[in-house]
Amino acid sequence: MLSHTNPSVAHRLRYLFRPYGADTHRDLLSHGFRRGLESSAPAGLRDRKPVSVLLIAVCFVFASVARAQTAEPATYAVIITGLGGDADFGKMIDGWGKDLHSALEKSGLNKEHLYWLAATKQEGVYAVSQADQIRNVLNMLAGRMKPEDVFQLFLIGHGSYDDYDYRFNIPGPDLTEAQFAELLSRVPCERQVVVNMTSASGASLAALRKKGRIVITSTSAGQERNFSVFARYFVAALEEPAADADKNESVSALEAFRYAAREVTRYYESQKRLATEHPLIEDRGEGEGVREATPDNGKGLLASAMTLRRMGNQETALDTSEARQLRASKRQNEEAIEQLKYRKASMDSEQYMQQLEMLLVNLAKVQQQLDNLEKK
Repeated sequence: MLSHTNPSVAHRLRYLFRPYGADTHRDLLSHGFRRGLESSAPAGLRDRKPVSVLLIAVCFVFASVARAQTAEPATYAVIITGLGGDADFGKMIDGWGKDLHSALEKSGLNKEHLYWLAATKQEGVYAVSQADQIRNVLNMLAGRMKPEDVFQLFLIGHGSYDDYDYRFNIPGPDLTEAQFAELLSRVPCERQVVVNMTSASGASLAALRKKGRIVITSTSAGQERNFSVFARYFVAALEEPAADADKNESVSALEAFRYAAREVTRYYESQKRLATEHPLIEDRGEGEGVREATPDNGKGLLASAMTLRRMGNQETALDTSEARQLRASKRQNEEAIEQLKYRKASMDSEQYMQQLEMLLVNLAKVQQQLDNLEKK
């Protein structure tokens, strides 16, 4: 019976019952399904012969599926990129915002469902990411969205923490975690995800968590204040078919989190640096965030069922050796820029600028090749 169940429901059931074994999973599903049919059937039909009951069961299932498929929920996504601190970080942050916007567009979101706010006005940006504009967009969508819809919020840039408040650094007055929580309290959607990919973002998790909301942060605490690279790999997860671990042509919030967390670890190990960020996920609306979501700690069930990116034929066609090499080259250039900036204080200024210019030119060339490949 499970093979004919709604895929997202079946996936959740497998995840939920996995610690107890396949037999328990099958028995519970069968028992629950049978009892549900018996209790929902009219009293006069409960004592009919097995064949009649089976026919009623089949009709009941098809009617239920038909009703479920008539109300297709809508997905709304808001991307907010903040200040970069300096020009080079600003370019990277804008680039990640642009890549995320493009990935969500390819996933099927149109301009009525996808909004990008950035520190500067540029192509694809709906508004400047000032506090009043952020409030306007979130309030507008809160009035438009319905409980059955899905809401996704992505924050990319710098965050700060003064041992009291987390702040998202944007043009003009910053927004605190409490102000974001108040704005999000108006969102009626029963399924939400907030991905805070900024430094010090771990300090925002407690204020943002809520039943029905997945919260992902790039750091485990407000004291992890260094520039965060988590956004690079989280966005990459929505572009890379390799992030689709279960090969169902879509990337869930849990798959994206796991992919990005692995890549963050690899990045710091390759740079021979102590990791200054430790991503967390929380999707039960209670308790602390965890670095790895498993059935044992009860985390990950909601995140595994939240699709962030649907892969189509275009993405499959772009999963070529050339495309993979170009994406890897792009990330390597960005990593080299960060490593160079890390060593800036110990370098001759002229040497630093020469190497930085070379890396930026290489990065621009690789991006142009990727853009041309997608247009073919």
